[in-house]
Amino acid sequence: MAEDREERREGRQLFCRIITPEEPVFDDEVDLVIARIADGELGVLVDHAPTVSTVEIGDVRIQQGEEWSVYATSDGFFKVSENLVQILVEEAVPAEEIDAAEAESRVEEAERQLSEISEEDDREEILRRQRVGENLVRVARKYGGEG
Repeated sequence: MAEDREERREGRQLFCRIITPEEPVFDDEVDLVIARIADGELGVLVDHAPTVSTVEIGDVRIQQGEEWSVYATSDGFFKVSENLVQILVEEAVPAEEIDAAEAESRVEEAERQLSEISEEDDREEILRRQRVGENLVRVARKYGGEG
């Protein structure tokens, strides 16, 4: 019985898609996906149980063989179904492509805007942009972005 399960698993593959409104940022076969969702950090391997959640501002780490890819992501949606991980976010930037100086400028701009606004509705969006910028800086410094 256990041998039957192993035989079924052998040919199965896990795929991951990171999608932004502009374009798919990543779409490939993977061994492992790690992301921070609403309940905490989650690692997904082949044959993971179906999952639907929000994804938090942070990083998504993807393993393909011995290689790792890291993406700084905004908040969005996370779904695992039938060996497909789908991460739908407004922004996803590969760590090696992040310009830390530009990201720091985004944080400073958000801080300036926060000091000038009076509407509470606008404040939440600016705070969100500030957190996304801070995340870009953190991922760039931790995983080797430029700047």
